Amino acid sequence: RICPMGRKNVSRLLRQAQAWGQQVRSLTTSNASAHPIPGSGSGSGAGKSLKEKADEILSQNQTTRRMAQTAVRTETQQTVQVHVPAVKTDLFGAISVVPEGEKIEEGVYKNVDGHRFEDGRYARFMQEISSFIPKERQYTDPVRTFAYGTDASFYRLNPKLVVKIHNEEDVKRILPIAKKHGVPVTFRAAGTSLSGQALTDSVLLKLSHTGKNFRNFKIHGDGSQITVEPGLIAGEVNRLLAAHQRKHKLPIQYKIGPDPSSIDSCMIGGIVANNSSGMCCGVSQNTYHTLKDMRIVLVDGSVLDTADPASCASFMKTHKRLVDGVVDIARRVQADKELAALIRRKFAIKCTTGYSLNALVDFPLDNPIEIIKHLMIGSEGTFGFVSQATYNTVPEWPHKASAFIVFPDVRAACKGASILRNETAVDAVELFDRASLRECEADEAMTKLVPDIKGADPMAAALLIECRGRDDGALQGSIDEVIRALKRHGLPFGAKAAAPQKIEAYPFHHDAKACKTLWDVRKGLIPIVGAAREPGTSMLIEDVACPVDKLADMMIDLIDMFQRYSYHDASCFGHALEGNLHLVFSQGFRTKEEVQRFADMMEEMCYIVATKHSGSLKGEHGTGRNVAPFVEMEWGTKAYDLMWELKGLFDPEYVLNPGVVLNRDPDLHIKALKPSPAASPIVNRCIECGFCESNCPSRDVTLTPRQRITVFREMHRLKELPAPSPAEQARLKDLKGGYEYQGADTCAADGMCQEKCPVKINTGDLIKSIRAEEMKDEKGATATAKFLADNFGLVNAGVPKFLNLVNMFHSILGPKPLTAVSRWLNGVTDHVVPVWNPYMPKGAAPLKAPAPVPAPAVDAGGIPRKVVYMPSCVTRMMGPSQSDYETASVHEKLLSLFAKAGYEVIIPEGASSSCCGMMFNSRGLKDAAAQKGAEMEAALLKASQGGKLPIVMDTSPCLSQVKASISEPSLRFALYEPVEFIRHFLVDKLEFKKVRGSVAIHVPCSSKKMGIEESFAKLAGLCADEVVPSGIPCCGMAGDRGLRFPELTGSSLQHLNLPANCKDGYSTSRTCEMSLSNHSGINFRGLVYLIDEATTPKKAPAAAAAKK
Repeated sequence: RICPMGRKNVSRLLRQAQAWGQQVRSLTTSNASAHPIPGSGSGSGAGKSLKEKADEILSQNQTTRRMAQTAVRTETQQTVQVHVPAVKTDLFGAISVVPEGEKIEEGVYKNVDGHRFEDGRYARFMQEISSFIPKERQYTDPVRTFAYGTDASFYRLNPKLVVKIHNEEDVKRILPIAKKHGVPVTFRAAGTSLSGQALTDSVLLKLSHTGKNFRNFKIHGDGSQITVEPGLIAGEVNRLLAAHQRKHKLPIQYKIGPDPSSIDSCMIGGIVANNSSGMCCGVSQNTYHTLKDMRIVLVDGSVLDTADPASCASFMKTHKRLVDGVVDIARRVQADKELAALIRRKFAIKCTTGYSLNALVDFPLDNPIEIIKHLMIGSEGTFGFVSQATYNTVPEWPHKASAFIVFPDVRAACKGASILRNETAVDAVELFDRASLRECEADEAMTKLVPDIKGADPMAAALLIECRGRDDGALQGSIDEVIRALKRHGLPFGAKAAAPQKIEAYPFHHDAKACKTLWDVRKGLIPIVGAAREPGTSMLIEDVACPVDKLADMMIDLIDMFQRYSYHDASCFGHALEGNLHLVFSQGFRTKEEVQRFADMMEEMCYIVATKHSGSLKGEHGTGRNVAPFVEMEWGTKAYDLMWELKGLFDPEYVLNPGVVLNRDPDLHIKALKPSPAASPIVNRCIECGFCESNCPSRDVTLTPRQRITVFREMHRLKELPAPSPAEQARLKDLKGGYEYQGADTCAADGMCQEKCPVKINTGDLIKSIRAEEMKDEKGATATAKFLADNFGLVNAGVPKFLNLVNMFHSILGPKPLTAVSRWLNGVTDHVVPVWNPYMPKGAAPLKAPAPVPAPAVDAGGIPRKVVYMPSCVTRMMGPSQSDYETASVHEKLLSLFAKAGYEVIIPEGASSSCCGMMFNSRGLKDAAAQKGAEMEAALLKASQGGKLPIVMDTSPCLSQVKASISEPSLRFALYEPVEFIRHFLVDKLEFKKVRGSVAIHVPCSSKKMGIEESFAKLAGLCADEVVPSGIPCCGMAGDRGLRFPELTGSSLQHLNLPANCKDGYSTSRTCEMSLSNHSGINFRGLVYLIDEATTPKKAPAAAAAKK
């Protein structure tokens, strides 16, 4: 219905609609229907009121309705309100508006979301692809199909089949079969897209989390070009380029142009498909402008390699219809001066709404390959599949400085951005609105750098500016240019109009720590809203852009809009140089009223951006499903028709991601809305962005943290239904059954997901809580845990003997019989018995009392060299492996280092029966864990004189467990991991020499979380010429879980790729070292072994002088 506009406006609507002529025929059955062509005629409706005639026109046809809405916006400068008569929740929890008169015919297939019923085509498709795609790469089970029905957007569609594709050949063979059977397919890389473009209720082709597949690359020459496959993470590509520059000592370090905030999670496939940009790349360095060549798999299975002249020549012949069609469209566009000017104007700013029509005007008609190549960019998988891309990279200048300049109002800040865009070569400018500044006020480090943001005016705003240079001189020149430009225009500075400031109050910071503070605040704006939102609501991110000279007006309109619709947590911030704003707010979809509010807001937002301010409804996040209904409104009918023509040329059967980018359903954006039900305080803040996934060791074998959370939420939703249907009851049972292994058993619970989570969720804590709930009913397990905790000294004494016995069998029988027997026992005991491997340890040597120190040295300040050493139960029980040339245990090496440095060592009482409790806690045995933790805390308090003496624990995960569980604050600051203690207390007391050429290091998860990666690498660097990081976020060992579920470590460590000259590896967790050794073929051991070998006691100054 049309919101009240008065008789005059209704008459205008009727006249506009009648001018289109003959009513367009219905398009409700399929996206594959031909796009309507406006005809002529006068219409009908004699005897009806003007309002009735207008309503009839709107109800006859969805396309006419959208055109009518567009006309109303344009002609009356008013928004159109969409009536939400009702909403429904499907079997998978997704919420959709139910338009009046819409019917879903169960079992009748239509190529429209929600209508893709199995009529035999999916069975035929699966049968045919099974000839080359093994069943273990095809997922139809309830857990994984639901898990892949979630991406970073606020939409949900449940695929019928998920296929993990491994290479271009898979795609070449699958697409013709999909076309043959009329089965739509959607490609997905990392699933970090925000507009719903990586979802389907048909077949999802997953190219990430498939091991080493789609991860090949080639760096060309000096790094100014790189060829990559779509499964590589963007940040990973930049790290490869940086390593190339360091290895070859090249003068310039390069990076790829696009730099989205998800750079350490999103993949090349999505960046190309969405034409993603970011904070610094602007328009000029996005994929469209920096891509050199690509390999494309088209819907018929053919491949175009734009870097291969022979491939291009063949394609011109074999795909003449497509080539001629594209050239014809380009010819018409280039001849239409008005349309060509519109295209150039829109792509002068960020724009990912619709297709990349700039390809039709940027390249000559005699170069159709170049046009096709650039049309593929930003096409969101609807034209074909990009299996390889070659980028022209851009310099990453090492010299940088940042300033945070505050203005009393939005207009001044936006004017400043416009000045910087037009008059300087500044590298990056980020805009903050008042709501964003409010979050800055809560950051202590930020307020020290910019004191006057506290109590800023209601419409205050700020610009975060970054300048870069090849050297210090170039950097300073850029800074001076920025300051001169802003001063020249007499802009007001200061957070309060009543207390103006000079620009010098906001200096450029060269210090890396200060710059990091400024940019971390910017990166943290999205998670701050996500973390603070009401449980049960979703975090939404809209992405709009407009010409920079209109940015202030648009921003003020949007702020006003959010206030009127009661989105009080909304923030507007973004990439000011490109007029690009991100709108972040929370939204629930729990009731019809909430969906109505969202629908109304979307209509007005689209009007404000596209109609009123001539902007882009999507600046860099892609069209997806989110704004597909509004593409025509932004672009106009002429350009919109051309987009449909292009879709018809590339994909005439609508097999490739149908419904995305272009869609004739005006209500698409309020269908298949993803709920965010409150399920547990541990994970309620999760925004399902997927940033966590690249750190997860189980990502290639079962589920990722995001997927564990979303399936857990769904189980909780189903469990809480007041009157579940039989189908919902059966579904809950199936989800619970599948989740036990895929969700709980194969979660390492290491917490590395938290390190990349923008709202700092530790999914491992969720899994531990689930295990704890299960253990409440397992009386036998609880009793066994209690017995072990009470008699841990016996366990400590018995395990080394058992390991030595097994090692003897290994020596006699060899590795194969032990592996086979243990694997069989692992299966019949449901993973209770671990699977043996050749790098299993021998028993550790008994812990001996430290040698007495005659007269402990005293450091400067009179502090005695005393240390409390608590050997972990792991190092007390497990020694080196049989194949290792080292024979001593970890505690022997650490005691040697203490002695060299002149430290008196105190071993706490009862050390032989101590345990931090982690082995119980990870299994959900909370009582036993608490008991052992309390015992250890008491022993440490006594030995350290109430925390006055430093305490060293030789195993990083154990130290992390103790720090998390202790109740005495004084102990928290006395505890040290061995690397940390050596770096701070022993380095100046030891003489180091390099004893190895190349060594590998693996920093355990717990050490990474404690922030000692840098110290680890520096200490290793004192002992070896070359230090090679493992590059593995988590090895997947998780205590003994990797032995009981060896597929977990196999999944994680398949990515371990050490150089051939690297013969030794070092870590600080004995169990992790076992797994790393097994998968690398070299012995990993504690870093203390290397340091002990490389050090001698430092000579006293007097003795050294006497020797001279």
